[in-house]
Amino acid sequence: MSARKSAVNGLSASQAKELLKILTDKRDELRRSISTRRDRDSTIDPSEIIEELEQASAGQHQDVSLRILDKEVKLLREVERALKKFESDEYGLCEGTMEPIGYARLKARPWARYSVTHKEELERIQREQSTLRPGR
Repeated sequence: MSARKSAVNGLSASQAKELLKILTDKRDELRRSISTRRDRDSTIDPSEIIEELEQASAGQHQDVSLRILDKEVKLLREVERALKKFESDEYGLCEGTMEPIGYARLKARPWARYSVTHKEELERIQREQSTLRPGR
């Protein structure tokens, strides 16, 4: 991200550099965690456990591990998406409005895709649509 572009996106060059490092570190951390979790969980075979209680416990553990793995994989995709935005000088811009997101929001959630205002609007629309649907 160039210094000129980072100013347009509402970030100073030092802020952009800091956020890039946070994202890179988070990506590396998630990759390690996902790899470790996959390796560890692939060694658990509930069919080899004799007692039913142990099988149930192993099954619950595996379910929780799969949910955590799924969340980590989704977050990794978001982090990688944010890193790609650095390459195209689009990092820091709201995907809905193309306005700067703001350093405070990016510092709290560096992979944020939307400004707080736009995200709140999306959530409001989603709530309205869900209340209009029968059976919800």
